[in-house]
Amino acid sequence: MSAAAVQATSPHYSEAIAFWDELTLQCRRHVNAINTVVSENQLPDQYGVSWRPGRMSIAMVRDTYPSTEVHLRLTFEHWGPSISGLVRGYQDEDLRFYPEEFEYAVGSDEDDRIVAITGEGRSLSAHELAKYVAQNFRRCYPGLCLPSPESPLE
Repeated sequence: MSAAAVQATSPHYSEAIAFWDELTLQCRRHVNAINTVVSENQLPDQYGVSWRPGRMSIAMVRDTYPSTEVHLRLTFEHWGPSISGLVRGYQDEDLRFYPEEFEYAVGSDEDDRIVAITGEGRSLSAHELAKYVAQNFRRCYPGLCLPSPESPLE
């Protein structure tokens, strides 16, 4: 289906794209902040988190053990836009972390802000969702204090 056809049939299309752009920006800020800490602690670059953007998808990956991969994708369903995620990784070569999958609808909250909506009805801004997915990298750096960019406008 073409983007124009999706735009015409999917509620909140342009709002979802704007939310996705902000989420991508916020996730990128977290990756940069983690990599800054890695560099400041004089760890090799391979201990950092790589940023792998795609078409309506992003991946944040640390390849060395303990490894973590966070994949996010924006899709447009017949009922509206959705962000799905997958988190997986390995403690070491033979010990995998239990993978986590999640999906959030993208819609308006009662204040008419575009948000990701959890299955329990909680709404998350792009900044809050980025913080949620970035926290998965904490297990990769048990001896370091990772920053969490607080301001969504920085």
